[in-house]
Amino acid sequence: MTDAFDRAAETFAPLGEAVMADPGVGYPWAESLAKTGDFTQAAVVLDYLQQQQLSADTLMLVGQTWSEMGNYQRAVAAFHQALEANPSLPRAHYLSGLAEIRAERPAEAAVEFQEELKIDPQNADAEYNLGYAYLQQSQRDRAEALFAKVVAQHPEHADAQYQLGKAKLEAGDTKQAIAHLQAAAKFAPEKDYIHYQLQAAYRKDDRLQDADRELALYKEAKARNRAASAPQNQEPEKAKQDP
Repeated sequence: MTDAFDRAAETFAPLGEAVMADPGVGYPWAESLAKTGDFTQAAVVLDYLQQQQLSADTLMLVGQTWSEMGNYQRAVAAFHQALEANPSLPRAHYLSGLAEIRAERPAEAAVEFQEELKIDPQNADAEYNLGYAYLQQSQRDRAEALFAKVVAQHPEHADAQYQLGKAKLEAGDTKQAIAHLQAAAKFAPEKDYIHYQLQAAYRKDDRLQDADRELALYKEAKARNRAASAPQNQEPEKAKQDP
């Protein structure tokens, strides 16, 4: 709970299989190992855990840890195992979709997001990511329609604003691009790539002073994000992923 994952892993280790036999303790050990980069031992603990009868909630946590470790196939398997126990479990299809996106399987991801929306039709993140999966398959019209729908219902959704702004810029609609990118930067000022795209839009609109300001903000945010993702004393690495 204090993010001291290395010390947690060291504390659990001497207990061995006694820890792994209790999912309430075994899972925190696996997560601590994953956070400290010991994926090999984390996989051993997760494998042992999954040989037991786990609740759907625990399987969701196990799936998220597999995903953190980059083993997206095992992540999806764990989420689907949770769905076998509860077919209407919220977020299981959504997290499966994110894993499929990271595994560069957008068609499979789209199916997962569609299933999530059947369970939770108001899930803006699932709708946005369904659009992103379409975008990855070069289905731009379907993607942009979903981004526009998300923005209409949730103007604070920075990623949807960003993608819509980027699409408008590519289509030559600079004014609309700037409007969407400005909204994205307002709601997510820490995301460096938004500032970069906004400076490009300003530059295309001959707003050079604004473009230079956004470029400076991009460099500052990039430096902060790079520093935040670097391993520090007893802190886990926190990777940032652009949408």
